[in-house]
Amino acid sequence: MTEKTKPHPDAAEEQHLSVREAAALLEISEEELRGLVARHQIPRHTVAGAFLRLRKKDIEGLKNRWRIQRELFPKIEPYFSHKSTVARPTVLEKWRDFWYFNDFYVICAVIVVVLFYFILSS
Repeated sequence: MTEKTKPHPDAAEEQHLSVREAAALLEISEEELRGLVARHQIPRHTVAGAFLRLRKKDIEGLKNRWRIQRELFPKIEPYFSHKSTVARPTVLEKWRDFWYFNDFYVICAVIVVVLFYFILSS
């Protein structure tokens, strides 16, 4: 091979895929892939202003990123899906909690009110 006929070393990296090939590589539908391209989540290239092409390097990187996200961050439910096993607190339990956390303030408020009563009544 002469210098002119040798492929460029980066030619393998710059290989472009069609929408069908990229969708097959990502294991999604073509419509879903077009939606990702429309939302600018995948970089795209147009050939002759009409044909959509995607770089193989970008698609493989996206596939690896998706795989890592699936393995490290499993699907999170949008809401807490487990039912509570704890019973709702009764009124008595609510008062006990209130007294436990606010007993000092309640006692101080009562003392202040009693002192004001004695000061103003004299």
